[in-house]
Amino acid sequence: HDRACAIATGRLHGEPVLIDALTLAAFSALVAWALQFWDKRCERKRKREATLVAIASEVQSIAALVRSDRYLERFHKLANSIRDGSWSGESYVIDVRSNYTRVFEANAGNLNELEPHQVSKIVSFYAYGQAFIDGTKPEGTAVNSEHEEDRAENILSIEGVLMAMLALEDEIIQMPDKQLPVLRQ
Repeated sequence: HDRACAIATGRLHGEPVLIDALTLAAFSALVAWALQFWDKRCERKRKREATLVAIASEVQSIAALVRSDRYLERFHKLANSIRDGSWSGESYVIDVRSNYTRVFEANAGNLNELEPHQVSKIVSFYAYGQAFIDGTKPEGTAVNSEHEEDRAENILSIEGVLMAMLALEDEIIQMPDKQLPVLRQ
């Protein structure tokens, strides 16, 4: 009889009230949930940043190769000769056999962690890169089309693709929170 009254009214000989124990349990559960939520949020941010750094590094390397081999300069020169009517029908064959997109392929499943505008730019960069490879390979349209007009259009297209790739590279390498090291050329 005394014990039942003690629970309803407060304490019995220094024992905590049942309500205090429930409050403590609820508070502990809330703190545990908050810590788990924060940990997942931090892990997601680390994964997103690692994905951005990896992809941005690969993009930077690909762009450095494009610049060091002077592809844009070469196609710009061809495109200008087409525009001014002095083009003699020449083009460039670039036989790419290596896979320069391994990092992108390995991280494609992580793209959903990134912001939509980041994904759009990254995917566009790689799509332009593939268009460049397809347009300049030995069996590509820049070389093998029977019609000179088709080859000329392809050269103009490749010039635009290269300009777009390099512009996107500038944006993509700025995406990670931590600045990438500058590659020497």
